[in-house]
Amino acid sequence: MIDTLLSIVKPIDAPGSIPFFLLALAVGLVLRFGWCQTRTIGRNWLVGVVVAYGILGLPIVANGIAGGLSGARLGTSSELGPLDALIVFDGDNRRGRVRTALELWQRSHPQVVWVLGGEAEWLRDELPLGGVPASMIRIDQSTTNTRDQANWVMRHRTNDPQSRLAVIVSRLQTSRVAGLLARLTPQVPIIGAPIDDEPPTRGARLFVPTYIALRVSRDALYEHAALAYYRYRGWIVR
Repeated sequence: MIDTLLSIVKPIDAPGSIPFFLLALAVGLVLRFGWCQTRTIGRNWLVGVVVAYGILGLPIVANGIAGGLSGARLGTSSELGPLDALIVFDGDNRRGRVRTALELWQRSHPQVVWVLGGEAEWLRDELPLGGVPASMIRIDQSTTNTRDQANWVMRHRTNDPQSRLAVIVSRLQTSRVAGLLARLTPQVPIIGAPIDDEPPTRGARLFVPTYIALRVSRDALYEHAALAYYRYRGWIVR
């Protein structure tokens, strides 16, 4: 039942997203103008939605929600030696993943760069612009979610146990990926790529709502929900 519910809710996205905002507004408008008995509820609902999105758009709130996702021991590009394969998980914050992949390419000179995900073409097309030869880039679009991507890494490691690998994910995604790989194929370094645009971390701008911070709140809330679901299913250690 939970899986069915998630399949319905997932396209709406997490709080902080535009689809969720529009749905919440629609509910409020129906309550406000649909029936006389619910007008007050509808008005309060609409005010609450706008206030909630304003709060989620505060950098200090976004940083706090995202900070709760830390805890995984990550590798860094400076710690890695030569690599046989660099694996990039497609997902949100693609520009940050590209920047990190290019940095690792220059440092570790992998023989191949794998991009995993259902919409991997964008990353495949961007990497050559930073100097990665197109002939060295491979994609696998059969991996449509994070668990599929982690299983792909496990199969790659099983087929070639001596291969030196590193995996790039969004920094918000690292806890979930680390939990998956810890069970499937330990000892694979995970590199957390920065968010495309990071919200402010100090000063008065922490208290000024921005769309960048709203997106970070949305992505972080989604990851918290995904972590809870993965733990519920037993895919990662609690």
